[in-house]
Amino acid sequence: MPKQTLAEAIAAATKGDDPATIRKLCLDASCRTIAVEGLEAFSSLQSLSLASLGLKNLEGLAACPHLTALAINDNNIGGTALTALSTLSKLRRLDLAGNRIVSVQALSVLTHLRALHSLDLEGNPLTDMPDYRAHVFEALPALASVDEMNKNDEVVEAEDSEGEEEEEDADYEEEGDEDDDDEGEAEEGGAGGGAGGGAGGEAGGDGGEDDDEGDDDEDGGEEEATYEGEGGEEGEPEEKPKSPKLAALLGPIDSDDEEDKQDYQAESEEDDDELDEDEDDEAPKKRKREDSDSDYESEEEEEDDDEDE
Repeated sequence: MPKQTLAEAIAAATKGDDPATIRKLCLDASCRTIAVEGLEAFSSLQSLSLASLGLKNLEGLAACPHLTALAINDNNIGGTALTALSTLSKLRRLDLAGNRIVSVQALSVLTHLRALHSLDLEGNPLTDMPDYRAHVFEALPALASVDEMNKNDEVVEAEDSEGEEEEEDADYEEEGDEDDDDEGEAEEGGAGGGAGGGAGGEAGGDGGEDDDEGDDDEDGGEEEATYEGEGGEEGEPEEKPKSPKLAALLGPIDSDDEEDKQDYQAESEEDDDELDEDEDDEAPKKRKREDSDSDYESEEEEEDDDEDE
Protein backbone atom coordinates (compact mmCIF):
# COMPACT_ATOMS: atom_id res chain seq x y z
CA MET A 1 0.00 0.00 0.00
CA PRO A 2 1.40 3.47 -0.93
CA LYS A 3 2.80 5.50 1.95
CA GLN A 4 1.10 8.86 1.34
CA THR A 5 -1.41 11.07 3.02
CA LEU A 6 -5.04 11.38 2.01
CA ALA A 7 -4.38 14.88 0.70
CA GLU A 8 -1.62 13.57 -1.56
CA ALA A 9 -3.86 10.76 -2.74
CA ILE A 10 -6.58 13.29 -3.60
CA ALA A 11 -4.12 15.47 -5.53
CA ALA A 12 -2.87 12.46 -7.51
CA ALA A 13 -6.42 11.36 -8.34
CA THR A 14 -7.66 14.76 -9.48
CA LYS A 15 -4.57 15.56 -11.59
CA GLY A 16 -4.85 19.29 -11.14
CA ASP A 17 -8.54 19.56 -12.11
CA ASP A 18 -10.72 22.08 -10.39
CA PRO A 19 -12.24 20.24 -7.37
CA ALA A 20 -15.47 22.21 -7.70
CA THR A 21 -16.14 20.61 -11.10
CA ILE A 22 -15.38 17.00 -10.14
CA ARG A 23 -18.40 14.73 -9.66
CA LYS A 24 -16.78 11.31 -9.23
CA LEU A 25 -13.73 10.47 -7.13
CA CYS A 26 -12.18 7.08 -6.33
CA LEU A 27 -9.47 6.82 -3.65
CA ASP A 28 -9.68 3.07 -2.94
CA ALA A 29 -6.56 1.69 -1.19
CA SER A 30 -4.63 4.87 -2.06
CA CYS A 31 -3.41 5.50 1.49
CA ARG A 32 -3.96 4.70 5.16
CA THR A 33 -6.02 7.09 7.24
CA ILE A 34 -8.58 6.88 10.02
CA ALA A 35 -10.53 10.05 9.16
CA VAL A 36 -11.99 11.64 6.06
CA GLU A 37 -10.52 15.07 5.35
CA GLY A 38 -9.55 17.43 2.52
CA LEU A 39 -12.89 17.27 0.64
CA GLU A 40 -14.14 20.77 1.43
CA ALA A 41 -13.49 22.04 -2.13
CA PHE A 42 -15.45 19.21 -3.79
CA SER A 43 -18.80 20.99 -3.70
CA SER A 44 -20.21 19.15 -6.76
CA LEU A 45 -19.09 15.64 -5.82
CA GLN A 46 -21.78 12.99 -6.39
CA SER A 47 -19.95 9.67 -6.26
CA LEU A 48 -17.15 8.88 -3.79
CA SER A 49 -15.30 5.63 -3.10
CA LEU A 50 -13.05 5.36 -0.01
CA ALA A 51 -12.62 1.58 0.29
CA SER A 52 -9.75 -0.07 2.19
CA LEU A 53 -8.30 3.05 3.82
CA GLY A 54 -8.63 2.01 7.48
CA LEU A 55 -11.34 4.65 8.15
CA LYS A 56 -12.99 4.97 11.55
CA ASN A 57 -14.25 8.58 11.44
CA LEU A 58 -16.61 9.87 8.70
CA GLU A 59 -17.21 13.43 9.88
CA GLY A 60 -15.33 14.91 6.89
CA LEU A 61 -18.09 13.69 4.55
CA ALA A 62 -20.34 16.56 5.64
CA ALA A 63 -18.39 18.71 3.12
CA CYS A 64 -20.03 16.76 0.26
CA PRO A 65 -23.81 17.35 0.60
CA HIS A 66 -24.55 16.35 -3.02
CA LEU A 67 -23.31 12.76 -2.69
CA THR A 68 -25.67 10.19 -4.17
CA ALA A 69 -23.32 7.18 -4.05
CA LEU A 70 -20.83 6.40 -1.26
CA ALA A 71 -18.60 3.35 -0.94
CA ILE A 72 -16.78 3.05 2.41
CA ASN A 73 -16.47 -0.72 2.44
CA ASP A 74 -13.60 -2.68 3.98
CA ASN A 75 -12.74 -0.15 6.67
CA ASN A 76 -12.98 -0.12 10.49
CA ILE A 77 -16.32 1.70 10.76
CA GLY A 78 -18.50 0.99 13.77
CA GLY A 79 -22.11 1.90 14.47
CA THR A 80 -21.37 5.23 16.16
CA ALA A 81 -19.46 6.55 13.12
CA LEU A 82 -22.60 6.32 11.00
CA THR A 83 -24.11 9.43 12.63
CA ALA A 84 -21.87 11.54 10.36
CA LEU A 85 -23.92 10.35 7.36
CA SER A 86 -27.19 11.89 8.58
CA THR A 87 -26.55 15.13 6.64
CA LEU A 88 -26.25 13.39 3.25
CA SER A 89 -29.91 13.81 2.33
CA LYS A 90 -29.36 12.95 -1.39
CA LEU A 91 -27.57 9.65 -0.74
CA ARG A 92 -29.15 6.72 -2.62
CA ARG A 93 -26.46 4.00 -2.60
CA LEU A 94 -24.38 3.14 0.49
CA ASP A 95 -21.78 0.38 0.63
CA LEU A 96 -20.84 -0.57 4.22
CA ALA A 97 -19.62 -4.10 3.49
CA GLY A 98 -16.63 -5.42 5.45
CA ASN A 99 -16.93 -3.10 8.45
CA ARG A 100 -17.81 -3.52 12.12
CA ILE A 101 -21.59 -2.99 12.24
CA VAL A 102 -22.80 -5.42 14.88
CA SER A 103 -26.53 -4.66 15.21
CA VAL A 104 -29.54 -3.45 13.28
CA GLN A 105 -30.07 -0.75 15.90
CA ALA A 106 -26.80 0.84 14.82
CA LEU A 107 -28.42 1.47 11.42
CA SER A 108 -31.28 3.52 12.89
CA VAL A 109 -29.38 6.77 12.20
CA LEU A 110 -29.88 6.07 8.49
CA THR A 111 -33.62 6.65 8.77
CA HIS A 112 -32.91 10.33 8.08
CA LEU A 113 -31.68 9.39 4.60
CA ARG A 114 -35.05 9.21 2.89
CA ALA A 115 -33.52 8.92 -0.59
CA LEU A 116 -31.50 5.83 0.36
CA HIS A 117 -32.68 2.74 -1.53
CA SER A 118 -29.63 0.44 -1.73
CA LEU A 119 -27.51 -0.79 1.23
CA ASP A 120 -24.64 -3.31 1.28
CA LEU A 121 -23.80 -4.92 4.63
CA GLU A 122 -21.99 -8.15 3.73
CA GLY A 123 -19.00 -8.92 5.95
CA ASN A 124 -20.38 -7.11 8.99
CA PRO A 125 -21.09 -9.01 12.25
CA LEU A 126 -24.84 -8.32 12.04
CA THR A 127 -25.14 -10.46 8.92
CA ASP A 128 -24.64 -13.51 11.13
CA MET A 129 -28.13 -12.95 12.57
CA PRO A 130 -30.92 -15.08 11.13
CA ASP A 131 -33.09 -13.17 8.67
CA TYR A 132 -30.98 -10.04 9.18
CA ARG A 133 -32.22 -8.57 5.87
CA ALA A 134 -35.84 -8.73 7.06
CA HIS A 135 -34.90 -6.84 10.20
CA VAL A 136 -33.01 -4.23 8.18
CA PHE A 137 -36.00 -3.72 5.84
CA GLU A 138 -38.18 -3.30 8.90
CA ALA A 139 -35.86 -0.72 10.41
CA LEU A 140 -35.39 1.11 7.09
CA PRO A 141 -38.66 0.66 5.11
CA ALA A 142 -37.57 3.01 2.30
CA LEU A 143 -34.87 0.56 1.20
CA ALA A 144 -35.34 -1.27 -2.10
CA SER A 145 -32.45 -3.70 -1.68
CA VAL A 146 -30.09 -5.05 1.01
CA ASP A 147 -27.03 -6.88 -0.21
CA GLU A 148 -28.55 -6.91 -3.70
CA MET A 149 -31.71 -8.64 -2.50
CA ASN A 150 -35.18 -7.11 -2.30
CA LYS A 151 -37.84 -7.67 0.37
CA ASN A 152 -39.01 -10.83 -1.35
CA ASP A 153 -35.50 -12.32 -1.25
CA GLU A 154 -35.21 -11.79 -4.99
CA VAL A 155 -31.91 -10.83 -6.52
CA VAL A 156 -31.62 -7.26 -7.70
CA GLU A 157 -29.32 -7.08 -10.67
CA ALA A 158 -26.30 -4.88 -10.20
CA GLU A 159 -26.86 -3.49 -13.70
CA ASP A 160 -30.22 -2.10 -12.59
CA SER A 161 -28.55 -0.25 -9.74
CA GLU A 162 -25.85 1.11 -12.03
CA GLY A 163 -28.50 2.23 -14.51
CA GLU A 164 -30.34 4.06 -11.76
CA GLU A 165 -27.09 5.73 -10.73
CA GLU A 166 -26.44 6.87 -14.30
CA GLU A 167 -29.95 8.28 -14.50
CA GLU A 168 -29.35 10.15 -11.28
CA ASP A 169 -26.12 11.57 -12.68
CA ALA A 170 -27.92 12.67 -15.86
CA ASP A 171 -30.66 14.32 -13.83
CA TYR A 172 -28.09 16.16 -11.75
CA GLU A 173 -26.30 17.36 -14.88
CA GLU A 174 -29.58 18.58 -16.36
CA GLU A 175 -30.36 20.46 -13.16
CA GLY A 176 -26.91 22.02 -13.27
CA ASP A 177 -27.40 23.07 -16.91
CA GLU A 178 -30.79 24.57 -16.08
CA ASP A 179 -29.27 26.52 -13.22
CA ASP A 180 -26.53 27.81 -15.53
CA ASP A 181 -29.13 28.80 -18.14
CA ASP A 182 -31.19 30.61 -15.50
CA GLU A 183 -28.13 32.51 -14.32
CA GLY A 184 -27.22 33.41 -17.91
CA GLU A 185 -30.75 34.64 -18.59
CA ALA A 186 -30.71 36.66 -15.39
CA GLU A 187 -27.43 38.31 -16.41
CA GLU A 188 -28.72 39.02 -19.92
CA GLY A 189 -31.96 40.36 -18.45
CA GLY A 190 -29.97 42.70 -16.17
CA ALA A 191 -27.85 43.94 -19.08
CA GLY A 192 -30.94 44.31 -21.29
CA GLY A 193 -32.74 46.17 -18.49
CA GLY A 194 -29.82 48.60 -18.15
CA ALA A 195 -29.71 49.21 -21.89
CA GLY A 196 -33.49 49.50 -22.02
CA GLY A 197 -33.41 51.99 -19.16
CA GLY A 198 -30.86 54.13 -21.01
CA ALA A 199 -32.83 53.96 -24.24
CA GLY A 200 -36.02 54.70 -22.34
CA GLY A 201 -34.39 57.76 -20.78
CA GLU A 202 -33.33 59.07 -24.20
CA ALA A 203 -36.75 58.29 -25.64
CA GLY A 204 -38.33 60.10 -22.69
CA GLY A 205 -36.18 63.17 -23.43
CA ASP A 206 -37.19 63.14 -27.09
CA GLY A 207 -40.79 62.62 -26.06
CA GLY A 208 -40.59 65.71 -23.85
CA GLU A 209 -39.39 67.82 -26.79
CA ASP A 210 -42.13 66.40 -29.01
CA ASP A 211 -44.71 67.22 -26.35
CA ASP A 212 -43.47 70.83 -26.23
CA GLU A 213 -43.76 71.10 -30.00
CA GLY A 214 -47.21 69.52 -29.83
CA ASP A 215 -48.30 72.13 -27.24
CA ASP A 216 -47.07 74.94 -29.50
CA ASP A 217 -49.01 73.49 -32.43
CA GLU A 218 -52.14 73.21 -30.30
CA ASP A 219 -51.81 76.84 -29.15
CA GLY A 220 -51.40 77.95 -32.76
CA GLY A 221 -54.45 75.93 -33.77
CA GLU A 222 -56.53 77.51 -31.02
CA GLU A 223 -55.48 81.02 -32.08
CA GLU A 224 -56.40 80.31 -35.70
CA ALA A 225 -59.75 78.83 -34.64
CA THR A 226 -60.45 81.89 -32.49
CA TYR A 227 -59.52 84.22 -35.35
CA GLU A 228 -61.75 82.35 -37.78
CA GLY A 229 -64.60 82.38 -35.26
CA GLU A 230 -64.38 86.16 -34.85
CA GLY A 231 -64.26 86.56 -38.59
CA GLY A 232 -67.38 84.46 -38.96
CA GLU A 233 -69.29 86.59 -36.46
CA GLU A 234 -68.13 90.03 -37.59
CA GLY A 235 -67.80 89.26 -41.27
CA GLU A 236 -64.82 88.62 -43.42
CA PRO A 237 -61.55 89.30 -41.66
CA GLU A 238 -59.61 92.35 -42.63
CA GLU A 239 -56.97 91.74 -45.18
CA LYS A 240 -53.63 91.41 -43.57
CA PRO A 241 -51.03 93.94 -44.61
CA LYS A 242 -48.70 92.58 -47.20
CA SER A 243 -45.11 92.19 -46.30
CA PRO A 244 -42.58 94.29 -48.18
CA LYS A 245 -41.36 91.23 -50.05
CA LEU A 246 -44.89 90.27 -51.07
CA ALA A 247 -45.69 93.83 -52.08
CA ALA A 248 -42.54 93.90 -54.15
CA LEU A 249 -43.59 90.71 -55.88
CA LEU A 250 -47.16 91.87 -56.48
CA GLY A 251 -46.22 95.41 -57.49
CA PRO A 252 -45.22 94.65 -61.08
CA ILE A 253 -48.25 92.45 -61.50
CA ASP A 254 -50.62 95.29 -60.41
CA SER A 255 -48.93 97.80 -62.74
CA ASP A 256 -49.28 95.41 -65.64
CA ASP A 257 -52.96 95.04 -64.84
CA GLU A 258 -53.39 98.84 -64.89
CA GLU A 259 -51.64 99.08 -68.24
CA ASP A 260 -53.85 96.34 -69.63
CA LYS A 261 -56.93 98.15 -68.38
CA GLN A 262 -55.77 101.43 -69.99
CA ASP A 263 -55.06 99.69 -73.28
CA TYR A 264 -58.46 98.04 -73.18
CA GLN A 265 -60.17 101.38 -72.52
CA ALA A 266 -58.25 103.00 -75.33
CA GLU A 267 -59.22 100.22 -77.73
CA SER A 268 -62.84 100.53 -76.61
CA GLU A 269 -62.81 104.27 -77.29
CA GLU A 270 -61.32 103.71 -80.73
CA ASP A 271 -64.00 101.17 -81.51
CA ASP A 272 -66.69 103.64 -80.39
CA ASP A 273 -65.21 106.36 -82.65
CA GLU A 274 -65.15 104.04 -85.63
CA LEU A 275 -68.77 103.04 -84.94
CA ASP A 276 -69.78 106.69 -84.82
CA GLU A 277 -68.00 107.31 -88.11
CA ASP A 278 -69.78 104.38 -89.69
CA GLU A 279 -73.09 105.73 -88.49
CA ASP A 280 -72.23 109.14 -89.95
CA ASP A 281 -71.39 107.50 -93.24
CA GLU A 282 -74.69 105.64 -93.23
CA ALA A 283 -76.71 108.79 -92.51
CA PRO A 284 -76.04 110.45 -95.93
CA LYS A 285 -76.79 107.21 -97.69
CA LYS A 286 -80.08 106.97 -95.81
CA ARG A 287 -80.91 110.54 -96.77
CA LYS A 288 -80.09 109.76 -100.38
CA ARG A 289 -82.41 106.81 -100.36
CA GLU A 290 -85.16 108.86 -98.79
CA ASP A 291 -84.68 111.56 -101.46
CA SER A 292 -84.82 108.94 -104.19
CA ASP A 293 -88.00 107.53 -102.78
CA SER A 294 -89.56 111.04 -102.66
CA ASP A 295 -88.63 111.69 -106.27
CA TYR A 296 -90.08 108.38 -107.32
CA GLU A 297 -93.38 109.10 -105.55
CA SER A 298 -93.58 112.57 -107.16
CA GLU A 299 -93.07 111.12 -110.58
CA GLU A 300 -95.85 108.61 -110.02
CA GLU A 301 -98.25 111.31 -108.87
CA GLU A 302 -97.48 113.36 -111.96
CA GLU A 303 -98.13 110.37 -114.20
CA ASP A 304 -101.47 109.77 -112.48
CA ASP A 305 -102.47 113.41 -112.99
CA ASP A 306 -101.62 113.20 -116.69
CA GLU A 307 -103.75 110.14 -117.10
CA ASP A 308 -106.72 111.86 -115.43
CA GLU A 309 -106.51 114.76 -117.73
